[in-house]
Amino acid sequence: MDSRIEDVGEWLLHAASGPRTLLSLTHSLTQRLQEVGFPLSRLNLGVFAVHPEMAGYAVYWEEGMTEAVETPIRHEDTLEPVYLASPIRWMVENRAPTRFDLEDADQGREFSVLGEFRTDGHTDYRGFPIEYGENGIAILTVCTRRAGGFESYEIAGLTQVFPILQLVIENVETRRLAKTVLRTYLGRNTGQMVLDGKIRRGQGEEIQAALWPCDLRSFTAMTEMIGSMAMIDIVNLYFECMAQAVWEEDGEILKFMGDAMLVVFRITDEVSPREAAKRGIRAAKSAQLRLAEVAHQLPATIHGPLQTGIAVHLGEVVYGNIGARTRLDFTVMGRSVNLVARLQSVTGDLGESVLFSAAVAQHLDEPVESIGEYSFKGVEQPVEVFRLAPKDEPPQKKKYRRKEL
Repeated sequence: MDSRIEDVGEWLLHAASGPRTLLSLTHSLTQRLQEVGFPLSRLNLGVFAVHPEMAGYAVYWEEGMTEAVETPIRHEDTLEPVYLASPIRWMVENRAPTRFDLEDADQGREFSVLGEFRTDGHTDYRGFPIEYGENGIAILTVCTRRAGGFESYEIAGLTQVFPILQLVIENVETRRLAKTVLRTYLGRNTGQMVLDGKIRRGQGEEIQAALWPCDLRSFTAMTEMIGSMAMIDIVNLYFECMAQAVWEEDGEILKFMGDAMLVVFRITDEVSPREAAKRGIRAAKSAQLRLAEVAHQLPATIHGPLQTGIAVHLGEVVYGNIGARTRLDFTVMGRSVNLVARLQSVTGDLGESVLFSAAVAQHLDEPVESIGEYSFKGVEQPVEVFRLAPKDEPPQKKKYRRKEL
């Protein structure tokens, strides 16, 4: 075993650029340890991560499983009794390894999970904190069902590979952090473009999409009433309603701009213009319903539900990378962007919740009605503006008939 455990270290060293996820690393590590005769019955490798929703990730394998399984750990999970009374929490806080002889019923009685391991037939539990990077920490735990537990030379051999394992974990988690940060702050598609190296100023592409801007009404008045810090919670509640509605229809949030948001529903080989238009309208209707449902979460000083105006237009835009040499941003530009921005401003002027252009109206199955033509600054021709026909009253203006495509 002394010499064969070195094979695991050699594999880790040569595979440093290989495993791209914690799951693939843990799965391969488990296989390698079994191949060299390490008496493994259970292995868990967890890391704490920088993520707005997740506290970290844990991957575990147990004897009889063909593959390891990864489980995300939410921030609220670290407040649950199962974590608070766990040896993993103890190792994180003390940055020290631990060992429990599971054949001794008195050891580790304060940790209920160890009782479960005893019931499953494990005889020895070893835990090791593995620090990486500036402040990162991973926790590796291993169990065996062999009578008498692990031998001292087996654990000594395992710990010999920790310096290399530390580097591999740092490499894997740095990649995860990069993806998390880019996708959180730039969006799924834009974040992937940056990861793919499309970061030169001036790079762009023409895309067809349903464009979907929205903004929160009475934002300034509410801010004056309750203050800027309290308004952060209101804006987050508002954006959560908007975002969930958009994501349900596979839209992509391009930007948050104060109390406004810009979304695209891309037209692709799999998504037709008709489907993109319908997704945009469905998302708009869902967003409005969600705002009404969270009215009870607002401060008593804010009466009624939050209100927003949403516009939808179908067209072509240039989706590209602009800015200064050391400060770049992705955005969309073009006539369609100008038009939908002007259309969105009309929602506030008229008190309408959802308005859309003829390019969208022609694709809808439900009744719509024109509210007239509008001349917009920067748009050459007057634009006919539509809304969904009210269900409880007959249309007051002309009905728009869907064109046959």
